[in-house]
Amino acid sequence: MAIDQDKVCLNIIAGCYERTVLGYEVTYNEKSEKYSIQAKFTDNSHIGYVKTIAASNNLLASGSTDETIHLYNLQSNTELGTLLQHDGTITCLCFHADSHMISSSEDGTLCVWDTNSWDCMKTLKGHKGGVNSIAIHPSGKLALSVGVDKTLRTWNLLKGRAAYTTNIKQAADHVLWSPDGELYIVVIEGVINVYNITTASIACTTNCKKRINAVTFITDRVVAVGGEGNNISLYEITKSEVTCIHDFEAHDNRIKGLKCVPACTVSGKPSKSHRWLVSASSDGYIKLWSLQINKLQEESPSLLAEISTTARLTCVTVRPTVKAAEAEKEKTQTKVTMALDERKASPKQPAVKRTKALSEHKGGKSKKKKMKP
Repeated sequence: MAIDQDKVCLNIIAGCYERTVLGYEVTYNEKSEKYSIQAKFTDNSHIGYVKTIAASNNLLASGSTDETIHLYNLQSNTELGTLLQHDGTITCLCFHADSHMISSSEDGTLCVWDTNSWDCMKTLKGHKGGVNSIAIHPSGKLALSVGVDKTLRTWNLLKGRAAYTTNIKQAADHVLWSPDGELYIVVIEGVINVYNITTASIACTTNCKKRINAVTFITDRVVAVGGEGNNISLYEITKSEVTCIHDFEAHDNRIKGLKCVPACTVSGKPSKSHRWLVSASSDGYIKLWSLQINKLQEESPSLLAEISTTARLTCVTVRPTVKAAEAEKEKTQTKVTMALDERKASPKQPAVKRTKALSEHKGGKSKKKKMKP
C-alpha cells in the first residue's frame, strides 16, 4: 500500500554487513497520534558490506569494502551510478549541502566531488595510511580528517590543499564539527577530546570508559555517544569540561550508528524545542527517540518508533522530509560555498559516472535502476 507522502516525517537509511542499503520512512498517523517506521526500499548493488552512508536533501551515497561509492536520487528513488576513484575500502562520506561531497578511503586520500557532474574536483593527499573519518565545517571552508597515521589534518577547501597537520599520537576513530562550527571533537577509542577552533588545541576531554562506535551532536554543546554497551549517553561540553548529563538503555547490543535532526512537525516544519535521535544497533533494530532540548538532564528520551531490520547494521543516516529540509536550509544557509580549484584529479582511475557505471558494474542495459520497494 502506498504511503501518504504528506504524512512522511523523516527518511532513515541504513547499511549492513549483508551488503544491502535499507531505506525506511517515518510516518505519523493522525488518528492514532503515533509514529511508525515503514520499509521503503532495499538495494543490493554492493559486493562488499556497507561501511558508511550519507545523505543530503536529494542525494544518498553509500560506501563499501568493495572500494566503490554508490549514488542514489532520493527524490526519484533511482540509482545514479557508481564512483570508482578510490583504491581501498570507503571509510567515510560527507555532503556539503547538495553541491559537494567528500569521500575518504583506506588508500589514504580524500576526494572532493561536484554532485552536479560527479567529477572529482580534487584529490587531497597527505595521510600515510587509511583515513578513518572526515568532517566538513558548516561554512564549507574547511574539512578535518583523522587516520591511522595518528594525525589530525586540516584542509583548506577554498584552495583545495592541506592547511596544517596535528600529531595526536594515536589513531582517532571519529572527528566531528559542532553545528555552530565553533569547536570540534576527536574520538580516540573511548576518549572524547574537544578542540578550540581558535587555538586548535584541546580545551577539555573525557573518558567514556567504553569504545565509542557512534557520536552525533544534539545541540551546539551536547553530544550523544553510543558504543560497545547497550546505552546511549549524553555529554554536555563547557569551556573547561565534558560532563555526562544523562545515560539511558537503548538497545540489547552495541550501538553502531547515531544521527540527530530537529523534530519534524506534522506540517513539515522543524521543531525548535525537540530533537529526534535515530539509533542503529547490532541487535538489528533502528529506533527513533524524541528529546526535549531544555530537559535533556531531567528526562529520558521517549521512544517514538522502532523497527527490526533483521540485518547486522553497520551505519545509519537520515534525511528530513523536503518541507523540513527546506525550512532548515533557510534557517542555517550560509553564503560561503566551496570554491575549489577546477583542476581534475589524476586520471589514474577515473570515476565512472551515472548510468555508465550501473551498466558496467551490473552488466545490464544502460539505464537508471529503480530501487526495490
